[in-house]
Amino acid sequence: MQDSTGIADELDLAIVNCLQINPRASWTQLSRALDVDPVTVARRWNRLSDSGTAWVTGRAAGHGTPESCLAVIELSCAASETLAIANRIARLPHVLNLEHTSGPRALTILVEVRDLAFLSRFLLDSLGSIPGVVSASSHAVTKVLTMGDHWKLKVIDATQRAIMARSLPRHLTQLAANRPDGLRPYDDVDKQLILLLGEDGRMPVSTMAGRTGLSESTIRRRLAELVNHGRVVLRCDIALPASGWPVITWLWAHVSPDDAETIRTILHRIEGIRACFQISGGQPNLLLGLNTRSLREAPVIEAKLADAAPRLSIIDRSMVLRSIKRMGRELDEAGRSVASIPMNIWAAPTSPPPHRETTT
Repeated sequence: MQDSTGIADELDLAIVNCLQINPRASWTQLSRALDVDPVTVARRWNRLSDSGTAWVTGRAAGHGTPESCLAVIELSCAASETLAIANRIARLPHVLNLEHTSGPRALTILVEVRDLAFLSRFLLDSLGSIPGVVSASSHAVTKVLTMGDHWKLKVIDATQRAIMARSLPRHLTQLAANRPDGLRPYDDVDKQLILLLGEDGRMPVSTMAGRTGLSESTIRRRLAELVNHGRVVLRCDIALPASGWPVITWLWAHVSPDDAETIRTILHRIEGIRACFQISGGQPNLLLGLNTRSLREAPVIEAKLADAAPRLSIIDRSMVLRSIKRMGRELDEAGRSVASIPMNIWAAPTSPPPHRETTT
């Protein structure tokens, strides 16, 4: 349910917050955390999911490992072609996020591909073949300090958070960059399961068994392996207008590479940091994503950032005018999910198909 401002009500936000901590938690576990019966919790989530207001997705993990390269791409486009270009790019399985942004860049894209050579092919073959693309610049993400995977609504208390975290492996409370190395490559079963989780991160085991032809016991065992070793990223998202945090501002910044104190200050003292990437490929070496409750709040938070981290230099800034795709979901103008395009780092770089109309 939403109030007159379009923000989801307290219980819906609490359910999303719980699933941000443990995306595949049972309704019984959410019931214990929220002191609401499981049937009510399930009904509320189904309404959120069916309306596209909230959703859970899964994707292969691997930031900084040989099987994954994360990059931010800025596109300049002919104004008359920008929407058509965005609609085509949204269909590409390597594209995690796609945003229409203010400033010199028309579109900002977050992609995940196999390696740098593959990123080159993606830029040349997938994006370079689209009519109307004027230029593209890319920034490889050298380190993920935090991103939307870790962003939480913070509407439940410490006791409730502890209940939701009980069934999680301890290392999953740390950032993905701290996962153990030396794990085997993803095999065909891993890939099948991850792509299904890309469609629906809460897909029942019975449905996954029917889709893959594998037994339910095999599915449970393989899912447990993927989750327990941090090899799949499960994430609960909510349409930003419904979350109460509708505005995203990107700050392109520079900080001395050895200035760990400034980084700690940004991450721990500035409210609303949604993403913080160390990047390579230009003058900026740090990209910050600020989530705020209003347009007026954005410069206030930026002023607090300047005061708290004086050695940080802001080089450029842009505001997200519209989120077109987020973590494998196409979004409507209200930020609601209207279609699923599972994220697939193994797909070949191909020309994006012409845009097709989608329905909720």
